[in-house]
Amino acid sequence: MAIAKPGKVLLHKIPLHFVHEKVSGGGKKGVDQSIPLVPFIDFLITLVVFLLMSFSASGELVAQQASITLPTAQNATPLEVAPIIAIDDRAVTLDGTRVADSATLAANADVSRIEQLIQNLNTVKQNWQVLHPGQDFPGMVIIQCDLNVDFRVIKKVMFSISQAGFPNISFAVNGTGEDAPAPAHGAEH
Repeated sequence: MAIAKPGKVLLHKIPLHFVHEKVSGGGKKGVDQSIPLVPFIDFLITLVVFLLMSFSASGELVAQQASITLPTAQNATPLEVAPIIAIDDRAVTLDGTRVADSATLAANADVSRIEQLIQNLNTVKQNWQVLHPGQDFPGMVIIQCDLNVDFRVIKKVMFSISQAGFPNISFAVNGTGEDAPAPAHGAEH
């Protein structure tokens, strides 16, 4: 017996005509395509849940961190979009990036610069100037500070903000007046 050239032999011996055409490659491509709908629907549900969680119907710009208890104020104005400096008993952060340790800042009574905060604010300022050529820099920043933070920390943060060239400082507060805006708005200083 001679050795035969290997080839496709699977399902060739089935006497049905349409099977023979499909196996031999002579069949035409199927018109119906199956679309995997389950992963697509899962993706859409995830997207909708994410958008609902991040949507704010009241127009709030400041997302209050869980570790921060904001002070209350009767006279408050709505905040604008600006970099947010959050100060709690553990750390000072700029838009979620840690720039200093609150305990270290509170230990020293001297008013000193927070170099990492100044560098990050200068980067924010340069990015704004690139995105808005020819416009005056507003220099606005929002401070979101816990009630129990030592004032020396706030003083050093405010000094560093002014050193970076941000003259407009707003504090995020919870409004309490009758005509007060929604929580997490602040008064400008």
